[in-house]
Amino acid sequence: MKNVANILFMAVMLAACGSSADEQPVATAGDTTGTAVPVSYQPVIEGSYLGIVPCADCDGIETRITLFADTSYQLVNNYLGKNPKDTAGLNVAKTGRYMMHNDTVHLAGSASKFLRTDTALIQLDASGQLFAGKLADKYILKKVK
Repeated sequence: MKNVANILFMAVMLAACGSSADEQPVATAGDTTGTAVPVSYQPVIEGSYLGIVPCADCDGIETRITLFADTSYQLVNNYLGKNPKDTAGLNVAKTGRYMMHNDTVHLAGSASKFLRTDTALIQLDASGQLFAGKLADKYILKKVK
């Protein structure tokens, strides 16, 4: 009987040691798949991201996206090398909500999608894929402090 009690005690102790509070799953914003992500791996996405993306008829589009903890965002585009009269209405700050699906940030009210990394947002093309070719590295918005 003493051996059975010792075995039960050891089993309970091993089971208690097997889980950690740091690894409890939590749902992410916009997560509709039911897949949980451990707390220790939750991305810190809030902050401002800045970059100059290619433009067909200007010197580039300075793009700043600020993502807030309440899942709202602000998007500001500044068309470089263009007459301000030609960009009237384009250089206006847009606001809305964003959603996360895996590592993709979707800006509601906009066709824009971005792949999240630890230090940047990478703009995706209309089909949700990374841009390819010699300008691919121009679609990176780096996190600013």
